Amino acid sequence: QADASPRPAPPAEIPVLAAPCMAMWQQYSAVPPTAGVQAPEALAQQVKDLQRGDPNAKEQWGAYTASVGGGIRDPSKHTAEFLQSFLVQLQSGMKVDTTAESQTMSEAVKLMQRRSSSFKEAWRLFCADYGSGMNDPAKHDLAYMVKFFDFIGMRNGASGAMAGGGGGGAGYSAAAGGYG
Repeated sequence: QADASPRPAPPAEIPVLAAPCMAMWQQYSAVPPTAGVQAPEALAQQVKDLQRGDPNAKEQWGAYTASVGGGIRDPSKHTAEFLQSFLVQLQSGMKVDTTAESQTMSEAVKLMQRRSSSFKEAWRLFCADYGSGMNDPAKHDLAYMVKFFDFIGMRNGASGAMAGGGGGGAGYSAAAGGYG
């Protein structure tokens, strides 16, 4: 049986930036930390399934692990409490801010468009098919840009161009000593 004594108040010197965390702490402080926590393997599988089926969950997992999980994205490398905390946050609708990550990705897409006409054309076609023709990367969210990179990665992997075979592209081949 859980201890019914009240939880101590958080320290007064917590900075204002921690307000969202404070709200969560206060909301869930009545629940003992180990109450209702599932086995780590089951929680890890749940997070993996969410990432596969929900682009928002995948983006939020990446942002969550970057901000409080040491950048370790493999759910099986985290404790049950860490995974449970992520799932509670995701279910509550509270989002980890991905603005900086999205801006960095947007800048990378813009840079690649300037450096590679093939990349620029791939982005244009992807936006025409999946982005209502909106070509400015800054107008898309992080999940959209990740989908684009997944798309070109799968397309390149399927054609064998990265391995230097098939696809007719100038892929990388270690055997050939580089791109060719």
